[in-house]
Amino acid sequence: MAVSMSPVSGQKETGLRSAALLGKSSPSFTAMSEIKNYTVPCLDLDSFLSAKVKIRQDGLLDSNLKTNLDFAVQTLEGFPASKRRDVSLTVEGERQLVRFTAGTPVLLYSVRLGPKGPEMHQKVPVGARLDPTCLKEWHFAGHLCQDELESCMEQARRVLNHEAQKNPSGLSELELRITCGELRLTYVTQQPQRSLVVQPRRRTYLGKSLNLERVLELKTSLERSGVMGKGLLACFQHLLLHYGQFQEENSRLVLQSDGEMVELVCGRPDYHSTQYYIFTDGQNQAHSHRVQDIDLWEYD
Repeated sequence: MAVSMSPVSGQKETGLRSAALLGKSSPSFTAMSEIKNYTVPCLDLDSFLSAKVKIRQDGLLDSNLKTNLDFAVQTLEGFPASKRRDVSLTVEGERQLVRFTAGTPVLLYSVRLGPKGPEMHQKVPVGARLDPTCLKEWHFAGHLCQDELESCMEQARRVLNHEAQKNPSGLSELELRITCGELRLTYVTQQPQRSLVVQPRRRTYLGKSLNLERVLELKTSLERSGVMGKGLLACFQHLLLHYGQFQEENSRLVLQSDGEMVELVCGRPDYHSTQYYIFTDGQNQAHSHRVQDIDLWEYD
């Protein structure tokens, strides 16, 4: 898990154009001052279809807005009803922001174009103080955490508990950003001064020993999600071709390439007697290195 802390602006930020929500404000979000508002009973398909007709009639449906709106509809269809009521959704177009409001929002969504296509950001205003009780199960509904051994919600609660013990008075000045796969979830107090970032590693538990079927399932999942680059694919092919060499209990396999890292755990989650590292060179050829626990000991 990657955890970092950085200062943020101490000024109060409102709406969905906050840099605390978006990481770095895009020029289009910061430049757009006008927001076209639509009130809907719920963020469901019927409401979106009706609103889309009005947006087209108002002459606002440009290509970016259509792409982001279609992505929002597809994403929200996978959410439970609890995440589609008492929420707001702001969608970025080329020249205009469009906001849908359902009830009294306690969860704020925004959709914008990122480097790899549309991204959905979720923001939870928590009031004066951010503590572990602010993190609710339903905030993570519809999300499949990329760490199978400790979910992103569990990691975030652990980080907040540590922060509460270290600096209890500082909980009123925090924002917490969770990035896990497609999930971009931010908890923010009224005037945040510091930012905590939780970014779980991609970690899969294979059971007692290396399980070929689970490796293939993971490979398929990464391919479908667009994470599997040529280098990471070479690492998986190396693992599959030399499958018998990695059959040890209580082992940990780390595959790394293309700026991505995948960790496979066998046996005891908390102890690894053997670790394997599979990586690619400059010619995209995969190599592996084996390290036993005795190699990790330090002697005085």
